[in-house]
Amino acid sequence: MASPPPSPLTTNSAASAPPDTSNKPAAPPVNILPTQLATTYSYIHPAALLSAFAARFPALVNDPVSEMAQQLPFLALAHVAYVMICLPAAGTDSATNAAATPTSPSTPTAATSSASSTTTTTGSTTNGNVILRPGRVGRRRTKDSSSSSSSTASAISGRVVASLLSLTLTTLLATPVLSILLILFGAPFTTHHARTVLCAAHMAILSSLALVYVHGVDGNVWKEVWGAKRPGDVVWGGALGTCVGAWLGAVPVPLDWDRPWQAYPITLLTGAYVGFVLGSVLGRSVLFGKRVRFEEGEDVKKVD
Repeated sequence: MASPPPSPLTTNSAASAPPDTSNKPAAPPVNILPTQLATTYSYIHPAALLSAFAARFPALVNDPVSEMAQQLPFLALAHVAYVMICLPAAGTDSATNAAATPTSPSTPTAATSSASSTTTTTGSTTNGNVILRPGRVGRRRTKDSSSSSSSTASAISGRVVASLLSLTLTTLLATPVLSILLILFGAPFTTHHARTVLCAAHMAILSSLALVYVHGVDGNVWKEVWGAKRPGDVVWGGALGTCVGAWLGAVPVPLDWDRPWQAYPITLLTGAYVGFVLGSVLGRSVLFGKRVRFEEGEDVKKVD
């Protein structure tokens, strides 16, 4: 018995169904650059930030506005050096992974076929680095030192430009956004404007500079960042730790302990610095590669 023809409604609904994104490959976590300098400085930087903040804490209690304004350029310079030395710039990590992906030996490539045809036509043979041609003495190729030095200089200049652009975007975009969020979470709206802006600037450098440097301005990646879908790493852990630490640091402000360090925004800034250090350490160790998964239909969050 022949089966009935498919219904037009069923066909249209199947054709218009959204693509299944459940099998979409997961975005890899960000790794520290595999150099001895990057590995060493990635441990020195958080410890140095926290030590400098602890040393200047009495001055911060005495005059928060002046101290935050004086320390902001040093924080920006230290964090720019950190991202340049330790983190891959946007676009370079994927290019490296693509270049490092080996091709199948059984699959002939255009370069292989071209080389074989050239060898067959001219009768020349290549063995290692020695180039043999009919009627000519074999010579060994040498590395051009000028080209290697120029490539190194271009790589360094590219990192400098990327870090400065990231700092500019962080200052112009992240600082106003964090200032508004601080006010929405209870910061004074009609007073203490300088304290709010300076606290937001410190938090922006701690949380957003590395994110912009590593992920660029790709909209899909930033949707994952704001949706907490990125895997745990040193960049995401530092940003999340900064925000959570500042949020927890606001707890002592309204308490009636009458301590000088309770003044706004001293405890918020302290929590942001401590949260950045803890988040960076946990992001590169315990939580590396972990991600939060939100299950539809259930009010349950899973951390894989």
